This record gives sequence, C-alpha cells and structure tokens, in this order.
Amino acid sequence: MTRFRPLLALAALLLFAAPCLAQSLDVGGWKLEQANSAQTYTIPAGTVVPAGGYLIVARDATAAAFATYYGVTLGSNVVFLNSAATFPFINGDETYTLRNAANGVEDGPTPALTNEVRAYHRLDPEASPWTVINTAPTPGSGVEAPDAVMSGLVISEANNPASYAYEYIELYYDGSTGTSNQHPVISSIQHAPVAPSDGDDVTITATVTDADGAVDVVWCWSRTGAGSFLPTVMTAQGGGQYAATFANQVGNTVLQYYVWARDDEGAESLNPANAPAGYFSVAIEGVVVGGKVVLFDHMHAQDAGSNGNWRVDDNHPNPLPATPTSETSWSGQLSSWGYELWLAGNTIRSNTSAITAAQLADVDLLVIPEPQAPFTAAEIEAVRQFVFAGGSLFVVADHNGSDRDGDGWDSPSIFGGYSVPHITVPPTNDTETFCGALFGLHFHVKDEGNNAITGTFANVNDDPANPVIHGPYGEVAAVIYHVGNVMSLWPTANPHLSDVGALISKNEGSPHVAAWSRYGQGKIVGYGDSSSTADGTDSESHENNWTEAGSDNREFFLNASAWLLASDATAVGELPLNPGLDLRVRPNPFNPQTSIAFTLPAEGPARVAVYDLQGRLVRTLHEGDLAAGPHALAWDGRNDGGRAAASGVYLVRAAGGGFVNITKAVLAR
Repeated sequence: MTRFRPLLALAALLLFAAPCLAQSLDVGGWKLEQANSAQTYTIPAGTVVPAGGYLIVARDATAAAFATYYGVTLGSNVVFLNSAATFPFINGDETYTLRNAANGVEDGPTPALTNEVRAYHRLDPEASPWTVINTAPTPGSGVEAPDAVMSGLVISEANNPASYAYEYIELYYDGSTGTSNQHPVISSIQHAPVAPSDGDDVTITATVTDADGAVDVVWCWSRTGAGSFLPTVMTAQGGGQYAATFANQVGNTVLQYYVWARDDEGAESLNPANAPAGYFSVAIEGVVVGGKVVLFDHMHAQDAGSNGNWRVDDNHPNPLPATPTSETSWSGQLSSWGYELWLAGNTIRSNTSAITAAQLADVDLLVIPEPQAPFTAAEIEAVRQFVFAGGSLFVVADHNGSDRDGDGWDSPSIFGGYSVPHITVPPTNDTETFCGALFGLHFHVKDEGNNAITGTFANVNDDPANPVIHGPYGEVAAVIYHVGNVMSLWPTANPHLSDVGALISKNEGSPHVAAWSRYGQGKIVGYGDSSSTADGTDSESHENNWTEAGSDNREFFLNASAWLLASDATAVGELPLNPGLDLRVRPNPFNPQTSIAFTLPAEGPARVAVYDLQGRLVRTLHEGDLAAGPHALAWDGRNDGGRAAASGVYLVRAAGGGFVNITKAVLAR
C-alpha cells in the first residue's frame, strides 16, 4: 500500500476561486442529546439552516421575547425554535451531542456545562469547544464566516441565564462558501461495535460528500500505541458512506484514527480538522480474569412508590446494553454503582423472582437495596445458607416509616424479619429473624431511637488497614445521610457470628450508620440510608447523592463492595489496604501533574486509563506489555487530544495480571 500525506494547505487552493451559490442544510429529524439530565430534542421536520446561518433552540421563550431579553435583532439567517420547556436544562455537568437523522454524531459531546449564569461560546467551528467562555451571550452572531474548511453543523453556543425560560443552545452551519472548487465534507464518523473487546473487528464509517463534484478517495489513518498513523482506503458503501474494517483488535489497546478525503478536483479535507494532532479513539477492552457475579435484588418492590427506583437497570436479569459506555447506558438510581462494578470486570444481574439457593448458586455478592416487600421464611433461609457457605451480602435500609408503597411495611421492619411491621408499634415480644438475629446487624424500628436521621457522619473506623475506609476506590472520611437509619450491633446473636464491628458511627462509639460482620464463612455490610446510593440519573426524581459534595458515599459503597468480593478468609481489619495492583495517585488532589503508581504481579499486558465520572475515556496512559513489579506513570491533566481537562474528579483504572483496580484522582486547577 502506498503511503502519502494529506495536503493541509486548504486555503491556498481557493485563493483565486470564483463565488457561486451557497447551499442550505435540511436538519429535520436531527437530534440534540443532553447527557446528565437525559433530555433529547428532535428538530422539527422541514427545518432548514442556510450556510453561515444559526439555529437557536430556546427552552421556553417566543422569538420576540427572546430578542428583547438579550437586546438583539435576530437576522434572516437565524432559525428560532421554542422547545416548550423541554430543552435545554443547564443545571450543572450537562454535555450536548448533535446527531443527524441517521443517528450519526455530527458534533459533541461538548465539555460539561455548569449552572453558573454565563454563556459558552465557540468562535471557530474547527476548534474544539469552547474557545471563549464569558458572561456575554451573542445569540445569532459571533461565529466566523464560512471559510475554506467546511465543518458542517456545529454546536456554537450554550447560555445559562438568570431566567430558565431564556436558556438556549445555538447551532451554526459552517457550510459551503460558494467557491468554484468546494472541499469534500466529512461527517457522521462512527465505530462499531461501540465497546469492542479483545479479538473484535472494528469498522469505521464516515459520510463524505462533495457539493460541486465527486469524491475521489477516502482514507482512514489509524494507529495503535504511539507509532505513526498509517492509511487504509475506505470503501464506498453507497449514499455517500465509506467504511474500513480493522480486523482482530488486541485487548487492552486503543485504536486511534482520523478520516481524510479528496475530491475530483484535488481539494482535501480532514476530520478532525486538526488531525493528526487531533483524532478519534476507541478502547479495546481486554479479558478481565477473576470477575465475580453481583446480584442486585429486585424482587421486593424496589421500584415501589416515588423518590427512588433502587435498581441498576430496567432490564432483568441482565442490564442492557451488555457493554455499557457509561453509567447512563443503564436506567436506575443504582446505575453508577453497577456500572463501576462492571468496569472492574464483574457480571451484574438482578432478580425478579423469589430468592432461592439455586438462584444464588453462582453469585458472589447479593445486594439488597431498600426492600418494600417482606422476605418469606424460605428466602431468609436461602440467604442464610448462601452467606454461611461463603457468600457476601450488602444490605441497604432506609429510615423508619419509609413505606413507599403504602402496604404497612418499610425496610427496617423487613430487614428485621418480623411477623408484623413495627413502624408505629414497637416490637415488644415480636422475634427478629433476619439481619439482627442472623448477622448481628439490627436496624432500629419504633421507639429504638435515631431511626430517621440526617447529617454528615465522620466517625469512621480508625484502623489504618481497614479496606473499606482506606480502599481501592479512595479514602472514606465521611458519608451523608438524607433521613436514614442506624444499626445496633448484636455480636452474640448466634454462635455462627465470628466478628461484628462498626465502619462509621453517628456518634463516637454508637449507634452505627455503617457496619460489618462475619457469619460462617461469609461477609456482610449494612448501611442505613438508600439515598446515599442514588446517582440521580433515572427518570424517577432524586438528587445525585452518589458523588455528593462533602461526602465519600461513592468511595464507601465501592470499597465495601470490593471487600465483599475479595476472596479471603480474614477479618475486615486484616485485609491489605489496596488489594491487587496497589493503585495509588500522588499527589491527590493535584495541579498540574500527578503520578499514578501500581504494581504488576506478573509480566504481561496492562492498561492504565483515566475516565470521567460518566465513564467516558479521557486519557490512555499506557497500553501494552509491562514487566512484573512497580511502575509509575505521569498524568499531566490533559486528555488524549492534548487539551487540558477541566477541574473535577476522575477515575483511574488499571488492569493487568488478572486484576482491575480503580481509584479517584482530583484535578484542582
């Protein structure tokens, strides 16, 4: 195959070009997707944007009121749409993606927007957003005129004003300049499968058109690792679509690529426009050895009532898609929890039938989040046998009286295994048969005190080797309750209990908001407030408490899950601090650079990458073979495109030697 370099001096080719008519773009059926708040706006049929024109999607304002509010006159090149209060919702951390009618990505995702009163500008369509951020919105103006490089339709401005009604997203059509030789337009670049794994073929597709002639040739330049980009001819598929397939990709690598096209008169284009400095990338996941099975209980009305939906996904028993690209791929308040466990190589399932010994036969960890329907005696016995034989159990309750479906039962009484609920009537002589009686973790009911509390609790276990407080996902200094329950510890409840202890207490000593125990060969963790697990992404209304400011809720639940999933037979305080790769980030927080240290137990392939909290790849730090022993990698706070990442919390994931560790890195610019 002959290798040649794309000609980048595009403007020189047009120096003496004569003008002709500009082209308009029909965007009917195109979609603006808003992540975090999970909104999608479909542009109405028949919407046409002129070259050099703007499309404004306002949240809930008429064109006249909008123009008056911003003190502008919208020109004839501006198309104005009112979304009738459905879009956008700029409340913090939203990102926006533009898709065409065939669902191909035209632009985005944008950086995460904040809820500050400000405007976000993109002055140069070829640059990654945003080049200017200030407080002066410029609806219907401000972007450079169409030039020799045609970028198509791009997201050019987002504005979060003092009044929600006047929020808007603006698109700019950087279309044809009307030159005698227009450059080909490259759009809708995609790869399939979306989340490839070891051995998969990866197909890159792109739509390439030429307004005043024909497309001569399209190349996909690609590489894995740090080598040079090499060209592969993309084959015409019809309808302006071109494709190239890269066979049998190797796991724990990243395929990087960009697309180059030339028309029949020699004009050339690149996508991204700054390639090869900029490029697209897709991570090829390796085979993770030693993954465990985590079963989230969904049999006991976890969807009941409001302010909840304590599930990983609304598909059962397996969440879909099977290979999520972020926690928003799954629908539920527990999707972040489940997604991060999946990232660590575990299999995630849920049940919608009664718990039995057969159902638990291949399960390593059973998670029971805030049940609203009682367990039968047979189910309690199945759970008891499962834990006694070495299974792990995570129980998450809520406050006394949290009866979401109005049947008289709440989670504290259900976890007590009582014959009747004790929301308003104390148990007196009613015998507990479940969590307290079996596992030594008793959730408080009527008249037992502290059973409906709110606050930040920082009385953590002071053992420096405790793997839940000092675990692979980070340090736990405090958790936050939004009306939750406490536990009393019953270490003498039965002869099969070997250890019962506090993890986090409300006050110095007792009662306890988080605790652990050993029953037979199994391990148990209890926690008293389901709100701390909610990530706020499901259609059911709830705050995002998973990463709530001032809390280490996420770190607690993931550290506790890692301890429960660890194959060991020791007490909680005797486990290693960071099992597996001993992944560390120091300094942390950092600015502008930090060191990521880990120890590989054996020579072989390893991959270390940085993700944002939505699971999107930010930077690949290493992929390929490494020798056994300690290693350290530097991260300069930039993404794979060389651009500075925003301040915030990031996840560092290291995989190798049959282990996967994830820890937190805080970039504070």
